[in-house]
Amino acid sequence: MSIPWDADILIFALTTAKIVLGGKKRLRESKRAIAVHDDLQEIREDALTKSQKDYIQPFDEQLANLNYFPDFTYCVTNHRNYGQNLIRHYTNLTDSASCTLMIVELKVKVGYVESTTTSSSVAFRTRFTNGKRLTTRNMSRKSLMDRPPESIVQECRHTTNLAELKRCHEARAAELGPALSPPSGREAILEEHQSEHNRFCEYQLERGTLRLLADGEAYEVTDKTRSRGIWNYFNPFAKRLSLKELLLAALVGSFLPLFGILKLAPLATERFQGTGLSLLPIAWLAIAVCYALAGFIIGIISDRASFQWIMLICYLPAHLIAGWSFGAAPYSTMAFLISFYVIRMKRRRALIFQS
Repeated sequence: MSIPWDADILIFALTTAKIVLGGKKRLRESKRAIAVHDDLQEIREDALTKSQKDYIQPFDEQLANLNYFPDFTYCVTNHRNYGQNLIRHYTNLTDSASCTLMIVELKVKVGYVESTTTSSSVAFRTRFTNGKRLTTRNMSRKSLMDRPPESIVQECRHTTNLAELKRCHEARAAELGPALSPPSGREAILEEHQSEHNRFCEYQLERGTLRLLADGEAYEVTDKTRSRGIWNYFNPFAKRLSLKELLLAALVGSFLPLFGILKLAPLATERFQGTGLSLLPIAWLAIAVCYALAGFIIGIISDRASFQWIMLICYLPAHLIAGWSFGAAPYSTMAFLISFYVIRMKRRRALIFQS
């Protein structure tokens, strides 16, 4: 039996070490900053592009069923290197909770590889006479920041049905006492945005998650926050997960490589034995095709596929069942790279701020 190591293990170990040991440095070099005072710009309905309207429409429809209708759309224009954004405010005239849809398109560059992701979250907010504020949101990733004591946040990361999200909000709001009316009108909405932004940033300064830059006009995250970001990268529960997607990806990632190792490679080797093609690495090619196909399918069915996840579903089952009998080639790394570029292509097609 071959010794239990291969190129996949070496590449995975080096990649993990690079993220853990060099992640903070690369995050510092990104030069992202949060403005002390947000510059807010109104966006008229007729100024929205077709792709933006198409992206927003499903949210508008779900919220209309809850009697929430858009009354104001705007964006923050002066956050440094934090991508483009759009914030849409909704009101139900008979409800004390307001609602916002936030869309962010963020460009990330790791080494020579650049990727842009569009993400969105919906938040219901209620203010109370005792000074408390309740937010119920479905932000897809765990926040890196701390919460001010007067702010109560319910993270419903896996809730994409907005009626269900609203029910979660109402259940918690019923426990917090009398509610205030939500802000109404352009000026009141922008004033509340600025007030919440100021209070939030002041609290992060106190907690050491933000620091003021030398020019006094923006904040940047500290190493404390960067460490949280690195941990979130490895933590599978820090992001939105779809059980159906996970199970399907796990099935594909475990079955296809094993099919290539145990069935296709021996069959192809036997079939081409004694022919001119026998001079080629037939077994290697058969296994590589199955891993490549697994990576492609995982990229199609998944929104994200980390190297750790691919190693878990492709590498472990193959080696637990087939051992190290099929060579030391970086098959799982190949599957990861293919899934990564397929997902990247899908994300490019979904961009709403960039062409």
